[in-house]
Amino acid sequence: MNTLPANETTFDTLEARLHEVARDIGAGAPGAEAALQSLLSDLRASADPRAVGLFVFAGAMARRMAGQSASEANLYLAQFEVPQIELFNLLGRAVPFVGLATAISNNAIARAIEKHAEATVIDVGIGTGRQMSQLVEMLATARDAGTLALRHLTVVGIEPSDWALDQAARNVRETARMAGIALTFVPVHGAAESLSAHEWTRIEEASDTDALVINASFALHHIADANGSDQRDAVLQRLRALDPALLVLSEPDVDHLEPGFYNRFRNCYAHFGAVFRSLDAIALAQRDRDALKVGFFGREVSDILANPDAERSERHESAHSWLRRLNASGFEPRVDGALPVVDAASRHAVGIARRAYHVSINAIDEPVVSVFLAVPARAAATA
Repeated sequence: MNTLPANETTFDTLEARLHEVARDIGAGAPGAEAALQSLLSDLRASADPRAVGLFVFAGAMARRMAGQSASEANLYLAQFEVPQIELFNLLGRAVPFVGLATAISNNAIARAIEKHAEATVIDVGIGTGRQMSQLVEMLATARDAGTLALRHLTVVGIEPSDWALDQAARNVRETARMAGIALTFVPVHGAAESLSAHEWTRIEEASDTDALVINASFALHHIADANGSDQRDAVLQRLRALDPALLVLSEPDVDHLEPGFYNRFRNCYAHFGAVFRSLDAIALAQRDRDALKVGFFGREVSDILANPDAERSERHESAHSWLRRLNASGFEPRVDGALPVVDAASRHAVGIARRAYHVSINAIDEPVVSVFLAVPARAAATA
């Protein structure tokens, strides 16, 4: 593991200046861009490896202001870029957050369907099918242990990217073939908020099995308003109308819908700053640590702080906000089941905690991911 530099004062000073610049930008102070350029210069010159994380936030603000500092920030950050496929592999291998959320979700899904002869899992935002492939492997393990009654699984993959949806179909079908799990894959191309009545009918028909589970992992925060009207509650209500046995919802736990720039910056820094501290505490090569900060998380920071509201896609909400939405849409969250064990090497950097209505995955001491297990409210008392 890398030893963190001893010069805490320098880092603390740079961090304080970052907040001052963000406050000035939010207030429209005339000297904000000059102060930002000075900060960028000092961050580039810093010998503290953690300064790269601060530069991610400063670079996003430079892109927001679109001045000369934006070009300079882009040139500096370009040295940390790696191919996206390498980045995603590194994320899955070295960063526990997504893997823990997947483990919690898949454990709950498997428990909900394994005693039924036929079941359907609707995966909203299936991506390339990584999570559903892991679910199939988990079911195969349960079958080999003699605890699986399931004879046939239908996976409905909802995904706006046609390339990713094609990959998901191949990946999930191939995993099922190799695992010996009877599976039907139903591709639904589009975003959940824009599906046609015909597509919803296809989903309903595929859901006519003994048990239906809906999974939405890091997908619903991408739903944007339409003509100023919120669409997230409408999507949750449409999913509730399918009458699932269980809804599993995984989302970042942070308010990035905050309209005020400086308050949104503070939320963003609390969230990703904790993620970066966690990365600093995990045994990683510095090159890999910087690549994740810049190439993966940095893209989200840039979207949150640099893009106009109408063009943003990383529109995260707090766990409290998601709880309100679930309750308003006819769901009742519950917390049950065993939680996965955090790898010993990551235990000081990542933690899992049961909350009153969800499971929280923490980076150091900051909640960063929430996983909700929700049932239709009418069934909550007997489920």
